[in-house]
Amino acid sequence: MSTEADWHFERDAENIGWLIFDMVGKSANILNRQTVAGLAAQLDRIEAETGLAGLGLLSGKAGGFVYGADINEFAELQTHRDITGLISHVTGLLARIEAIDCPTAVGIDGLAVGGGLELALCFDQLFVTENRKTALGFPEITLGLLPGYGGSGRSTARIGAAAALDMMLSGRPVPAAAAIASGLADQPVQDAESLRGQMASWMLSCAGQKPARPQQPAGDVAAACRAAEEKYLGRVRADHMPAGQAIITHMESCRAQPEALIAAEARLFAELMLGDASDGLRRVFQLRDAVRKTSRGESGIASVHVIGAGVMGGDIAAVAAMAGLSVTLSDMDEAVIEAARERAQKLFERRLKDADKAAAALQRLQADPDGNGAGEADLIIEAVAEKLEVKQQVFAALEKQAKPDAILATNTSAIPLEDIAAVLKQPERLIGIHFFNPVPVLPLVEIIWSGQSDQALINRAMCFVGQLGKMPVRCKSAPGFLVNRALLPYMYKAVAAVAAGADADKIDTALVDFGMPMGPIELCDQVGLDVCYQAGQMLNMPEAAAASFQAKLAAGEKGRKTGSGFYQWDGNQAVRPRQAALAEEMQAIAEDMLAPMVAECRAAVAEGVVDAGEMADAGMIFGTGFPGFRGGPLHWANKTGLPVK
Repeated sequence: MSTEADWHFERDAENIGWLIFDMVGKSANILNRQTVAGLAAQLDRIEAETGLAGLGLLSGKAGGFVYGADINEFAELQTHRDITGLISHVTGLLARIEAIDCPTAVGIDGLAVGGGLELALCFDQLFVTENRKTALGFPEITLGLLPGYGGSGRSTARIGAAAALDMMLSGRPVPAAAAIASGLADQPVQDAESLRGQMASWMLSCAGQKPARPQQPAGDVAAACRAAEEKYLGRVRADHMPAGQAIITHMESCRAQPEALIAAEARLFAELMLGDASDGLRRVFQLRDAVRKTSRGESGIASVHVIGAGVMGGDIAAVAAMAGLSVTLSDMDEAVIEAARERAQKLFERRLKDADKAAAALQRLQADPDGNGAGEADLIIEAVAEKLEVKQQVFAALEKQAKPDAILATNTSAIPLEDIAAVLKQPERLIGIHFFNPVPVLPLVEIIWSGQSDQALINRAMCFVGQLGKMPVRCKSAPGFLVNRALLPYMYKAVAAVAAGADADKIDTALVDFGMPMGPIELCDQVGLDVCYQAGQMLNMPEAAAASFQAKLAAGEKGRKTGSGFYQWDGNQAVRPRQAALAEEMQAIAEDMLAPMVAECRAAVAEGVVDAGEMADAGMIFGTGFPGFRGGPLHWANKTGLPVK
């Protein structure tokens, strides 16, 4: 394919040149090697044109401008020279656009992020539609990077140091109205159909004269940098996530001078990109994309019935209603259903931020103490006590009541599907949809299948999870599935180590230093020692860990909920010294404690519990908070050479 196929240039009757970016065979425009080469060829042609009254850039994609660089191509850049060479080539092209000696304008409808926004900022005038999906942003921080094609300098020139820092450090896209208000963009346009006309009118009004570019004073750079540090770096460790501090230092050392910022970007971008954090975070981006692709499609699910209105069941029902589904919620105790609806109402008000939308969501979540909704639902989710006989009783009754094409799903966290389905006449109807607590917060959902399961129902369940805005990972029915199978042995190893005389606080500190949201001992206390012990009955819990749990439980100590466990608790805070130690010692402790997690992930892949190592890493990142900058336990172990144990 010709490198120019993605770009189209035409000159209209009024001598305005129009450059249209419409990547062949793709739903969105991205800046990869092919499209950059095509842009270079088009610039050669445009620079040879004479008498242009203006140059306008538009996207050929409805509702989308340019999504930035192709992250997958980054893996091909192995050295500092590779990276700076690519950046220098692209920034050279953007400088040529900036230097074109006629008025230039860009029309943005939809997302202009990363390299897409950097391309737009090279034009004299930015027009943005009032489409609610139109937004401009620099998401590079989520990849452990900063803008690399001049974005830090050109944005600072337009909106000043403080606002530019906020864009780069938050990674959040700025809506069209806010972009206009800040000066990042210049002119609002009602819709995409109006872009070309208004851009042409503005370019013709310049009468061929290159206009002065909008520019704002940088402001108090030192004050902006200190404010940014306080706002964004308070809980971020530079050794874990270096990009944030690097961006602030970049702004301060260049004194917010646009030319200096642009000139320094390539070196800094290369340094960050070759670091471990960016490597891990770029893998997280790819994992997220891979998981989301598995949840695309029609589920055929419009109504859901949830059995069990406790915290888990009630929150599953709330999340489904918030996503627009009709939900009925049943429980033996009507007061528990009402408590779940009250909790849901608070969630809706907090998340939807609109009284009418919150009221509509609550209306979709109906109390159903008699369980009549089970006969009409497209999907029935059981979330009762984690006891095999109770679940079997529920599903034996449901099979008679449910529609023939309804999906029967259990939220069990560990019980094999085959055991639950033993009471069913059609065991292929039963699947697992395992949410994680807290349901509104954690994105992962394990979709469990057995040798009996109808794979068409599994596929529908994957799409249902996508409807909820969550991330499904397909798992074969096996004790603990993926996440609990890998997470619990890690916790049990730590408990066994403490039973053998190790310092609990030092273990927890080492794992927090590694990047885990909390250490394994504190996590046991948070989950509840009774819950941890019960879950261990399904897995091979070390004898030392079992004995330790038994002793604590015999003393009435269940962790945070009783105020005492491995630690004393002051409300929601564990009372412990959080002691420091040498980095080498902490690293050795972390590697030792994480070895069972890595081993179980490797075994889950080998046994076909998950489809691939990528899905194992995705499950642990999105389900347990394994640090994204490490890229997942398998990625981290393979990269660091952690041996198989």
